[in-house]
Amino acid sequence: MNGETTYLTGLAEVLWPCGGLLGRGEPGTVRGGSAPDGDGRAYLPVPSAHNPRMILPAGNRYAAARAVGAFAQRHSLRERLRAAALTAAFASGLAPLLLRDRLHVGPGHTVEHELSAALDRRVVIAVHVGPPRANRKPVLLLLTPAGRTVGYAKIGVNELTSRLVRAETRALELLAESHLRDITVPRLLHEGEWNGRPLLVQDALPVGNQTDRPTRRQLLRCVVQISGLEPVRVLQLSLSPYRAALAERIAALGGRPETAPLRACLDALPDARLPFGAWHGDLTRWNIAGTPRRAFVWDWERLAFGVPVGFDALHYELNECVQDGVHPGVHRWLDTGARLLRDPLMTGAGLVPGTEATVMALYLLDLATRYLQDRQAEAGGSLAAVDDWLLPALSGLRDRAAREIGAAG
Repeated sequence: MNGETTYLTGLAEVLWPCGGLLGRGEPGTVRGGSAPDGDGRAYLPVPSAHNPRMILPAGNRYAAARAVGAFAQRHSLRERLRAAALTAAFASGLAPLLLRDRLHVGPGHTVEHELSAALDRRVVIAVHVGPPRANRKPVLLLLTPAGRTVGYAKIGVNELTSRLVRAETRALELLAESHLRDITVPRLLHEGEWNGRPLLVQDALPVGNQTDRPTRRQLLRCVVQISGLEPVRVLQLSLSPYRAALAERIAALGGRPETAPLRACLDALPDARLPFGAWHGDLTRWNIAGTPRRAFVWDWERLAFGVPVGFDALHYELNECVQDGVHPGVHRWLDTGARLLRDPLMTGAGLVPGTEATVMALYLLDLATRYLQDRQAEAGGSLAAVDDWLLPALSGLRDRAAREIGAAG
């Protein structure tokens, strides 16, 4: 067993306390897939038990095909072709004949039973696993037996992910009372516990073939509207609650070698006047989609308040820039991120010209602290090697911030 198969069997113990056992399917058969309640059943780790990214019901091709479409990323031609081929394989019933690995689940009370009772309807689940990272947790797609989407569920599997599930529950409750003019967010359908872990269920946003990545203007409109979830305040950085909280978070890292350079950079930043508001906290191409008239935004587990306006734009842009490599991407972001902050939509939200490098440095300080607190590098996150790229970028931004303030003065 490798680390991924170990993770898969551990995840099975969370979702199906009756037990999950990895095995191999017989060629040309689809046994154990669509058993009635109380009997055993089988799931397909896709693409394999050694590299699971989805766990799909072996005996319900309608639900499995819909799950592939829901979980697939379609941001490139290759991704679209892969999703189309996999969807066709499940829709035709061929996939269980081609995929040999099985996750066999024994009889007993399972998460499907719990979710069916909570929503007062029978549901079938498919599970999105995702790549290794500290905040990796199962995202369950809830479907009717006929394959119609009912919603999504999230379950905490450790201390960090449990905290994030609870935080997203609180965020969805708050967002239900807020008005975002051009943004639709999921509704909270159920809050509870499963197997001693926090559970939330939210409805599914109408995201699919008719939506795409947001345009630059749409992205910045979202950033500004999210920042306005609380009244935006313009404050001196030195007097802001944000700076004090960030300093405390850096100090809490203790004796790590990154702590001293992070604190030194924070202390060296100019005392700029900045607008502070809310941010989504993880606004990336995986958490937002749009039509020409509306944006759909999900995964609100890191919603926070009182942060410099513009963080969401910088976070989205950084994740876009590094798709083809971290080092060249970060180098490009140092230019494109500053241009985003100079956009009229952002200056209209209170960002003053000449403070772009200060905001960018604060964002990287915040991101570094998050990565180190969550131990993302140990979990294999691609951006999490703070000393490899983030600290050098911070050093350059610190010097640029001083020059910008001096030129503005």
